[in-house]
Formats: sequence, C-alpha cells, structure tokens
Amino acid sequence: MTEPTVNEDQNPLTKPKFIISAVVVAIIVALGIILILIPKGGGTPTADPGTAGTNTPSAQPSATAAASVCGLPAGSQAKPATTPADTKWELIGKIAAPTSPKQYGPGKTAANGLRSCFAHSPTGALYAAANVVVLSSTGKARLVYEQLAVPSPERDALLNQADSQETSSVTAQIAGFQIRSYDADRAVIVVAAKGSNGALVSVPVPLQWHGGDWKVVVPATGSTGGGQISDLSGYITWSGV
Repeated sequence: MTEPTVNEDQNPLTKPKFIISAVVVAIIVALGIILILIPKGGGTPTADPGTAGTNTPSAQPSATAAASVCGLPAGSQAKPATTPADTKWELIGKIAAPTSPKQYGPGKTAANGLRSCFAHSPTGALYAAANVVVLSSTGKARLVYEQLAVPSPERDALLNQADSQETSSVTAQIAGFQIRSYDADRAVIVVAAKGSNGALVSVPVPLQWHGGDWKVVVPATGSTGGGQISDLSGYITWSGV
C-alpha cells in the first residue's frame, strides 16, 4: 500500500461530525447527509449482505453523457470486485483519501480544498464517494452541499443544518466499500469507516452523474441502511492508514 502524503494546504481535523448511536460512543459519521439516512440515537442497522461490487460491466455511457468536466476518460465500466489496484492515498487533515487524478479523480483540487471531477465509471463513483466522505468529516460539509450535491429542496434544507451538527473527538478512517448499485447515471456507494475507538459504521453515499461529475443526491425521505456494523463482512477492504 502506498504511503499517504500530507496535503499541507488542508487544516487539521477540528470538527468531525455526528454520533451514530448511544452504543457507538462519539463515532464519526463522515457525511452530513447521514442525518436523514440513519435513525439518530437508536438501533444498529446492519450492512447489506452480498452487495459488494462484482466484475459485471455496467451499461456504457454515451459519449455525450460521459463527458467529464475536466476531461477524465470514462474508462472501464466493470464494478471493482477487489481493492482498486495501485490506490494512492493523500492525507486531508488526519484522514486518508484515495487519489488518482489522471484515471479516477479527483481531477481538480481547488484552493479551498474541494476535490472534484471523477471518472464516469463505477471506480470513479467509488473515488467520488470516498472523497466526499473525507471532505465532510474534515470540516467541509457545507462546501460539499454547496458544490458537490445535486441542487434540490432537500439539499437546501440540509445546507441550513450543515453548521450545527454534533462534534466529537473521535476520528475515523475509510476501511472498505460496497458498490450497492450502479448504472450509467446513478450509483449508491457504501463506505465503511473505522473510528479511532474501534467502532465500525457504514456510510451510504447516493450519487448522480450531473454536470460532468458525480454529485451527492440528498433523498427526500427514508433510510438507505447505514449505521453501525459489527465487522467488514460483505465489504471489500480498502484503507490508506
């Protein structure tokens, strides 16, 4: 595994987000959208068994639909069935994020730390989801909602809450993933994270190909099945530290 490199432009982790349940004391849920995806303070939802990515190719996007905002090629449409080869990791504050700027993304990193432009492929969606999770857990939830989410009334409502979430002294690192679903325009990637207190949680990230990039979709209602998990069964292990 490639050693992560420190991005000196990022601030240290100062404002991790969200308590999953009374059982998992102060474990970060690394995405603000999780407040409407997981019941607060109760229950321990389990991982979806048997939904890890397979090697079955998905529908190939048309040339027009596949156009990347920064020119990244769409590449293979096969869902990753194992840990993506040659993954490099970059520390954002204290949390490792995957990076492959010429192949999967992020193809663009702004001065404010926003990481965007991911390949129009299952692996590109995976990298997008992982980077959204890391950005959101390192104090950039508002930026994620403003610039990396599909515009909607639900997105706007969540923006109004983005600066008022619970904080924690616990940090979390990406530990694995599932490709819950994928087609040419939409995906649901489930990122597993392990807290510094040893607790494991799942973070479902719904995505839509919008404006030449993968963007987060804030659903109107309901839960996509995230929460506390007991182990990484059903997940493909993937971590940078």
